Order: sequence, then structure tokens, then C-alpha cells
Amino acid sequence: MRSLLIPSVWFLLGSTLLAQSAPTLDVKSMLEGLQQIKQQQSTAAKTQLSQTITDFSAASADDGAAENFYVEAVRVTRFVGQDSESTAFSEWEKNALPRLNPTAIRLALRYTTISLQRAAGATDAQIFPVLLAYAQEAQDALPAIEAQQNAPQPQENNRRGYGRQQGQGQGQRVEEPRILEEAVSDNIFSRWYNIGGQLGALQNWEQVPGNIDSIFQQTLLPMMRKTRDPRIIQYWDNKIVTERAAASSATAAFNTDRFNLTRRPSLLWSRAEDEVAIGQREQGLNDMYNLVKSFPTHPDAGTWIKELEGLLTTTPPAATAH
Repeated sequence: MRSLLIPSVWFLLGSTLLAQSAPTLDVKSMLEGLQQIKQQQSTAAKTQLSQTITDFSAASADDGAAENFYVEAVRVTRFVGQDSESTAFSEWEKNALPRLNPTAIRLALRYTTISLQRAAGATDAQIFPVLLAYAQEAQDALPAIEAQQNAPQPQENNRRGYGRQQGQGQGQRVEEPRILEEAVSDNIFSRWYNIGGQLGALQNWEQVPGNIDSIFQQTLLPMMRKTRDPRIIQYWDNKIVTERAAASSATAAFNTDRFNLTRRPSLLWSRAEDEVAIGQREQGLNDMYNLVKSFPTHPDAGTWIKELEGLLTTTPPAATAH
């Protein structure tokens, strides 16, 4: 029995020694230290974000700079640390560079930069002009970009495009992503700089650079309504023209009829709503009434009538100064 007591005695002695050697818990000092660490982390994060915006802005200055930046991003994220790194990267360059679209890369990088500026706290007034300029440029450039992407590859490129890609085996075609269709929180620049979390947390913000209509709907149009910007009417006029052209180029006459009888009236209704929103109330209400009269069998006619009745029987809010 005595031998069984010895371990218990040592255990009790050890516990006593540990209790005696444990430092006194200074809660106040710890909390103050944690606050200092949090402040240091916040400052470092802001500095890093500012530097990232500077890097991206410089790289999106022109097509050549954007393409070089993209190529370096590919090298770092896909090839660094691989076996035969230099050879694999050179092979990728040989196959991929002829198929890259520098304008698409620059636009994606530019939109990523604008998104970062928003994440850094840029106000509506600060972000609106650069975002509007981007949306207009991208809208003009997208048809040519899409035409290149959809064009058949020359036979020589097709043959060269098959082979080993990033050490993943034979018989796989090397395809570069359509970067304007990728979310900024997950594109190659975001992965390279590890900023996906910051961009993914943005609220009321379109993630895909090529989704111009959503950029307008989520961000630009609400800003324009808030400031009563008359350019919002031009947006709807341009949209009607663009969609009419697309419908007219379609092979089926049904598409044109559907546009004229359904889609165009819906666009005109949205235009009239925004006339009211920016202070052109009488013009907007008259346009709404004429649409209801002209298209009484439209699928949305019942909703239109209810909305128009509400507007006609409600005192409009007083205009606020901006």
C-alpha cells in the first residue's frame, strides 16, 4: 500500500509547485495589449490595401502593363515552387500569350482596383465618376472582346494548345479564363494579393466586371436616383437602342415582335419611373399613363396600373437640396 501512495504524493506536490509558479493574471494589462495589437493590425492592413491599390492602378494604366501584370500573376500563383518551374512557365507563355486579350485583362484589373477603392471606404461621390467611366468603356469594348473569344482558334494553335498544363497530364487543352466573367474576389489578381475576403465582403456591389447591366442596377442607378442625375434617362435610351438592335439582328421575327410588344414597353416603364425619381414627375406620370393605354394587355399592365394609381393619389415628397 505504501508504494501506491508515493505517486499520489508526488502528484500533489507537483500541482502545488505549478500553482505557486503561475503568474498573476493581469486582465487590465492584457486587454490594453490586445487593443494595441488590434490597432497595429488595422494600420498594417490599411497600408497594405493602399499599396495594393497603387500597384493595381499602375498596372491598369494601359494594355501592355496589364498583360505583363497578368503574366507575372500567373507565374507566381501557378508555377512558383513547381518542378521544372522555368520550363513549365515558358511553355505556358508560348501557348497562352497569343490567345490573351490585353484589353479584357486591363478592364478586369481596373474594375478590381475600383472594387478595392470601395472596400477601402471610397464614398458614393468618389466612386461614382470612376465607376461610370469604367462601365461606359467596358460596354463599348465588350462586343469586340466577345467576338475574339468566340472566334475559332487557328488549327496550329489548337494543336499547340493540347498538352501538359500545370503538371496535370497529357491531352488537356490549355484555356485561359475569360477574366471579365470571373468575380473580382476570386480572379487571379485577388488570389495573388490575397484580397478575396475584402472584396467578397462588399455590399450592393457587382462582383463580375463584365456584368455591366448589374453594375448599373446595383450601384450606379441608385446613386443617380439619389442625386437626381438626369443622365439616368440616357442610360435607358441607350439600353433600348442596344436591345432593339439585338432583337433586329435575330433570325426569328418572333424576337423583334416580342421586343416591341413586351420588352420595349417594360424598359420604357422603368425609364418613366426614373423620370419621377429624379424630379421629372409630370413627364414620368404622363409617360406611364400613355404606356398603360398603349399596351393594356402587357403582362405587367396590372402592376403598372396599381403603381400609377398610387403615384397619382399620393402627395409627392418635398424636393431635398443636394
